[in-house]
Amino acid sequence: MRNLLAIALLLLASESMAQDVTLKVGVYDNPPKIMFDEYGQLSGIHGQILMTIAQRHNWQLVPVECDWDQCLKLLREGRIDIFPDVVKNDERETWASFHNEPALLSWSQLYAPKEEKITNLLDLNNKRVAVLRDSVQEEYLKQLIENFDLNSELYPVQSLAEGFDAVVAGKVNATSADQLFGDKQVAEYDIEMTPIMFLPNEVFFAVPKGFHSDILTTLDRELKRLKADENSVYYEIIERWSSGQSRLTIPVYVWWLIAVLALLFSTVVGFNLLLRRKVAEKTKALAESKYRLNTILDSVEAYIFIKDKELKYQYANQQVLKLFKLNLDSVIGRTDYDLFDKSTADTLKAFDNKVIKSGKRAAQGEVNTLPGEKKPLHFWSVKVPLYDTNRNVIGLCGISTDISEYQSMKEEIQSLAYFDPLTGLANRRFMLERLKDEFYRYLNGGDDGVLAMLDIDQFKKVNDSVSHDAGDELLVLFGQRLESELLQTEIAGRLGADEFMVLLKSKSGTNLLEDKNLRQRLQVLVERLSEPYQLGEKTESVSVSMGVTLFSDAQNTGDLLQGADLALSQAKETKASKLQFFNTGIQREFNYRQQMIAGLRQAITTESLEVYLQPQYQQLTDEASLCCLGFEALLRWHDEELGWVSPAEFIPLAESQGLMPDLHRLVLNQVLAAIPQLPHDLSDKGARVAINVSASQFKYPGFVEDIEARLTAAGISGELLELEVTESLLIDDIENTAANMERLKRLGVTFALDDFGTGYASLGYLKRLPLNSLKIDQSFVRDMKNGNSDEAIVRTVIALGKSLDLAIIAEGVETEEHLHKLQEMGCFCFQGYYFARPEPSDFWISDERV
Repeated sequence: MRNLLAIALLLLASESMAQDVTLKVGVYDNPPKIMFDEYGQLSGIHGQILMTIAQRHNWQLVPVECDWDQCLKLLREGRIDIFPDVVKNDERETWASFHNEPALLSWSQLYAPKEEKITNLLDLNNKRVAVLRDSVQEEYLKQLIENFDLNSELYPVQSLAEGFDAVVAGKVNATSADQLFGDKQVAEYDIEMTPIMFLPNEVFFAVPKGFHSDILTTLDRELKRLKADENSVYYEIIERWSSGQSRLTIPVYVWWLIAVLALLFSTVVGFNLLLRRKVAEKTKALAESKYRLNTILDSVEAYIFIKDKELKYQYANQQVLKLFKLNLDSVIGRTDYDLFDKSTADTLKAFDNKVIKSGKRAAQGEVNTLPGEKKPLHFWSVKVPLYDTNRNVIGLCGISTDISEYQSMKEEIQSLAYFDPLTGLANRRFMLERLKDEFYRYLNGGDDGVLAMLDIDQFKKVNDSVSHDAGDELLVLFGQRLESELLQTEIAGRLGADEFMVLLKSKSGTNLLEDKNLRQRLQVLVERLSEPYQLGEKTESVSVSMGVTLFSDAQNTGDLLQGADLALSQAKETKASKLQFFNTGIQREFNYRQQMIAGLRQAITTESLEVYLQPQYQQLTDEASLCCLGFEALLRWHDEELGWVSPAEFIPLAESQGLMPDLHRLVLNQVLAAIPQLPHDLSDKGARVAINVSASQFKYPGFVEDIEARLTAAGISGELLELEVTESLLIDDIENTAANMERLKRLGVTFALDDFGTGYASLGYLKRLPLNSLKIDQSFVRDMKNGNSDEAIVRTVIALGKSLDLAIIAEGVETEEHLHKLQEMGCFCFQGYYFARPEPSDFWISDERV
């Protein structure tokens, strides 16, 4: 036991420690990637990403201000725990540890005043360049200067800002900085970004070697999670800090390739210029350099080529040769008309001539097709003019990157964003945007339009009674049938579940209000969509409702959608036409419904609904005295604005709004309070009161327990409570219904089947359920005449009840003729206006009243 306690305490301590981690963060001034804000708080892209992760894992971040090389020293000595914006290399991995998922992608750029005229690497000869001390940029530029035999000097600085200050002060000719920092300084200093870019790198968070492995694991997991969600805070942070810079229209990885290729191209130009000046003494070196260059260009995952002024190929690397499936000799001297289809060749010719005539670099996306190939290839191409020693254009060099995969991903993402993956139809987002555009055109003088909302009635039953796969198949077939019935100028989409939208246009100059064919066409569409569907081996019949509104009936798209929804609701409720056009009557009905919903909620809250009681009597003969069997509770509502509202109106409304449990509790509370005071002829315990229970109430979780608790609290026997259920309750989930009824019966509660004969209950259900009585619906009693069908139904119900040993109560007894007729048939229990109208419970407290 002592050991178990120790283990538990250890686990609790470990958990507490895991939640209380303090990390010293090295911060050097490199906006917008890492810096302090005006309040001295950690900021920038890295800062906010790290704070986001730290907040999620309860890390306490303590910023430590330091210069770049000072931060590296503190990290190596273990005096800080984590340092952002570090490029991983072999040397640094000997004294620092890194996570695997890059925190950010970046590259370096040279910046210089315009008068320095630095356009390629050779222009750095006899120049001083500021570079961050002990950085990978310093190491790289040292190697570059050495390889090109340049007489250049590097000027180490403590911060990137110091480098720009050195340029302004005239201490250096140019400075090196990462692109994010440098681009923000261009606006502040009279300095330009040169074409020289290098070192596209992944940057990480670094920790002291051998420490904080759990922190690195957490960083990897969180970075992967944030990057996987295109709407995550990760991309919001990058977007926010990059908002002042020009937007890229192609993916980042393509820029990397372009940066690498630009560097390679600069290397080509550099080699050529340098070797031309030294051709006399370095012929052998030229041949070796040419070989190395070809090796490099052939190994690059890009299509590099050179054309002369007649646009004939003079050079092509291995990627180009693989594309054409030709050797170099077969490509040299040929034009694009020999290698691509005519349309592609025409486009390439126009682009190439633009570069040669203007003498300026150009870049654009290209869609190229090879002869005999159906699938086009997508490229991002950069083309630069080539000059001779007299600065005359002699051709061009092209560097093309295959972005077909990116284009395919872009199209797939767009498809996911705007189309429903199940049916292939447009989705909600697309349809709402299209509706907004079409309505805008209409407001600006365009033709009228039609918005139709469609819904598959009782679709849930297909899912529940067959399967969800069958439901999906039905939606697919429905979408296909819907789309096949529309014209090319019309569009259909799925908004969600079984709800669809259709946008139709009027013919030019046609007034839809006077278009007699519109209703007929939409009616035919509803009928066509309502035809049976073959779901596997089973044929499923459905009905479809449609609500329609015209652009001319609305002031904005919100009105359009609301009008179509209201018309659709009206169509679903009516048993006649399943096609409804929006009109002012529907709007008035909607407003009345909304007013009634608000009033009903208020009435439930203030308990201003009142239970009325109507007595039930027994009279065996004309001479026998009336005997009160009990009462039926009937809910009544009077609203100050709406007046008396019929239960036939507010009960279905309460069902649709999920208010029936509240109404049930209100009725039960008033009935249980009234029972002890009511007169009782047949029981010493008190008067029995029947209350109506809907199917939704009966299935509500805790329904049985709630009744039992309230009976106990009121001190009333279950024998004094009767629940009247309808036939719709019996045919839905019979097993659960029977179980709940048996539980209530053990409490003494009795059951009556209300409005018998109006539903679909089978004799099998009646035998299985613990019913005590049947109530003949008042519609049959009211219309009884000698020999008519209603009289036959009443006789049948009475005979059926006797055969099942159930009591029979006739509702709607309004005349003496009704009473005598029922007695002749063998029914002796009655309820109706002939005996008494429903009245408040106080009315029946006196025996004389009954």
